[in-house]
Amino acid sequence: VATLLEEKGHLAAENRALREQLDSDAAGAAAAKKLLRLQTQVEELQEENYRLESGKEELRARCSRLEQEARGLQVRAQELSGLAGEAR
Repeated sequence: VATLLEEKGHLAAENRALREQLDSDAAGAAAAKKLLRLQTQVEELQEENYRLESGKEELRARCSRLEQEARGLQVRAQELSGLAGEAR
């Protein structure tokens, strides 16, 4: 009977150790999954940032063209206004 009780104690201790290891492994797996999700999110944000930066440069170029066109139109409007004044 004493031998069986001793073996039961050893098995219980081994069972506890295995459960603790399982809990530790599960926590590690959860951390690994979270890390993978975060890495994926970082990659997606980097891609979005690249798209936004490209769009920003395109908008700056368009804005510059429109400002130049507006200046040209202002000059033309002044010329036409002067000609209209002379025609009166």
